[in-house]
Amino acid sequence: MRLISAALAVALTPAFVALPTVSFAAPDAPHPVRPSVVSTSISGIDGAAAAKELSPGHRGLALSRRAVEGERVTSVLTGEQVRKRFTVAGVSWAGSTDLTADDVTVEVRLKEDAGWTDWDTLPVPDDGPQPGTPEAVGARLGTTPIVSEGATGIQVRVDTPSGRTLPDLKVTTIDPGTSAADDNLTAAQPAASASAAAIQPTIITRAQWGADESLRGSKTLSSTVKAIVIHHTAGTNDYTPETAAAQVRGIYAYDTQGLGWADIAYNFLVDKWGRVYEGRAGSITQPVRGAHAMGFNTDTMGISAIGNYETATAPAVMVDAIAKVAGWKLSQYGVSPTATTRLTSQGGTGAKYAAGVTVTLPNINAHQNTSYTLCPGKYLYPQMDTIRTKAANYAQYSNTAGAVPVPTSRLYATYGSLTLRTGSTGTAVRDLQTELNRRGYSVGTADGAFGPMTASGVSAFQKAAQLAVTGTVASNDWKALSGLAYTKVTPPAPVVVPAIAGFNGDGRGDVLGRTGVGDLYYYPVGTGTIGAPVRISSGWGSFRQVVSPGDWNGDRFADIIATTPAGAVYLYKGNGKGGLLPGRTLLSNTWASYVDVLTPGDFTGDKKPDLLARKANGELWLVAGNGKGGFTGTWRKLGTGWQTYTQVITPGDVTGDGRPDLLGRTPAGGLYLHAGTGSTTGPAYKGQSRISYGWKGYNTVFSTGDLTGDGKADLIARTAANVNTVFPGTGQGTFTTGKALKAPWGSTTMVVGVR
Repeated sequence: MRLISAALAVALTPAFVALPTVSFAAPDAPHPVRPSVVSTSISGIDGAAAAKELSPGHRGLALSRRAVEGERVTSVLTGEQVRKRFTVAGVSWAGSTDLTADDVTVEVRLKEDAGWTDWDTLPVPDDGPQPGTPEAVGARLGTTPIVSEGATGIQVRVDTPSGRTLPDLKVTTIDPGTSAADDNLTAAQPAASASAAAIQPTIITRAQWGADESLRGSKTLSSTVKAIVIHHTAGTNDYTPETAAAQVRGIYAYDTQGLGWADIAYNFLVDKWGRVYEGRAGSITQPVRGAHAMGFNTDTMGISAIGNYETATAPAVMVDAIAKVAGWKLSQYGVSPTATTRLTSQGGTGAKYAAGVTVTLPNINAHQNTSYTLCPGKYLYPQMDTIRTKAANYAQYSNTAGAVPVPTSRLYATYGSLTLRTGSTGTAVRDLQTELNRRGYSVGTADGAFGPMTASGVSAFQKAAQLAVTGTVASNDWKALSGLAYTKVTPPAPVVVPAIAGFNGDGRGDVLGRTGVGDLYYYPVGTGTIGAPVRISSGWGSFRQVVSPGDWNGDRFADIIATTPAGAVYLYKGNGKGGLLPGRTLLSNTWASYVDVLTPGDFTGDKKPDLLARKANGELWLVAGNGKGGFTGTWRKLGTGWQTYTQVITPGDVTGDGRPDLLGRTPAGGLYLHAGTGSTTGPAYKGQSRISYGWKGYNTVFSTGDLTGDGKADLIARTAANVNTVFPGTGQGTFTTGKALKAPWGSTTMVVGVR
């Protein structure tokens, strides 16, 4: 959802074609228009502006001295800043904060020709690049852009819980420039071409609306398109045709230059006259991944209605055009507009579903189905069934120049005697392309020409189906494509490359320590020794817990998971050298009820580390990792009564049977073993078995795995006076007499093991 209060309109010629060959009918040729972008850092409270807000007749400020803990407080109030004339503005900040969209209120005033406007609240959107992707590394958080007919001044106010500071806060103003071609954005009907997809609607290309391609980064492709997500830009509906292209350019510039995204968020935009605009570069012919639906950008495309349909009815011609684009695009991939699909969330700010959770969604769904938003508005959302029905009708349209597509079940019967390879053309290739797209092996538009993309898709299908990977399609391949029995090639046994133990990749467990001021250190471990601390970074003081689950994302190196009191869970990827890779990934924001996160290692037996989460009421839950930096979606309650322990310890296997065990320490100082059973359906741990007494004097007990070098898991215990002891494991569920351990962490407030 985007906030746009601007002009955007044109008349649609209802013509549909299969390929994006578009001729421009305006007398003025379109050309790239470079916007003028000005970004300025802002901070603190401007004294004169504060005095004005506190004076009679104004609403005042939220002052920190009057606020209770966590209450919204004005953290930034700028003066009335003079700017070069602009039409688009927004406020952004670095993504290193743990504050969510719901925590931040941003308001702006603009100086327009008639004077200063009232304060407008700019929503903080829940769209953005997929967490963990290259595009997300440099991406910023920020508001939706506000668009004006023209302004020369801006004032900004930001309220946050307890007045917390947003990092690297900036206000960005944009003049998107003008072009003589903007007044006549009318695309003529292109020539048709053979295709099994529905007829393509007329689309105003990026070249036509004047995109400066030097602003964008590289595009990223999904493997297919499984669903379309419908949005609205949430701005005013009082826009006109003449400035439409400039407004699209302004949004594009803000997304790329203000927020640091690779391109404009949406794949397509539609105005209230039913005109369709190409959004992200390449979206007409390829499954380009957008930044429109946090957690669900992969294998989806976003169509945004330009305007605010929370306050106004969406025109019928706009609804019709949205349906045409959705039906056409889904038909390219053999997807029914009225069916459902299963998508796995990648998590992120604003996403309703945590990373790894798989959700069943309509193939044409609304943004509010997956995010905490009203998008696409209360007047457009009820039109979703209409959009699906219309899209299904449009998806049935095929180009009359080609034969009726052959259904999946008839592919072998029709084409089983044909061999297709690079250079082949015709309806057999067209139907092959349609089937590959339907199965998720993206080959672009089904145009009947067997080129490199089709060859790549064929090879990917053959590999997945255990066929001989030749890049050509013969009889046995047609059988597999038709769903018939076929001959499989026995694949070689997979080579399992185990994760490397330790935070520095040396194969030995290490220790992480956090100081009172929030600095994070790691301590390299040798045989029976703890090495000097190595500082990783600062800023870790706001987290409730910082733990290492081992290799969480599958790159063999130990990672870090950090949780906040508000329930956010972040992944920090280790570099295998005692440090972290840039950026972080929000895995979930719903863990507030879990007071203790534990790292048992591989609990489920799939060679991927898992987590355990303990609630204050004593419930212990298994959260299975997917080995790719997220969760599988499997949550299993393992038991109750675990609140009786002051500490639950995850030493790995201490009984010698290869299964991860748990230890519990009671307030009275008893240490108890819960031996793991390895069962994923029955009881996860055996009953309580006492190991020994005398552990009350330690403020923490943890394990790095084998510290002493005998191949058996050991324990390290620390007192409040920083007296440290190692208890060697016997490998039979017990530990021998403790030995003094020299440890350099001093007054470090938190120490945990990395196995």
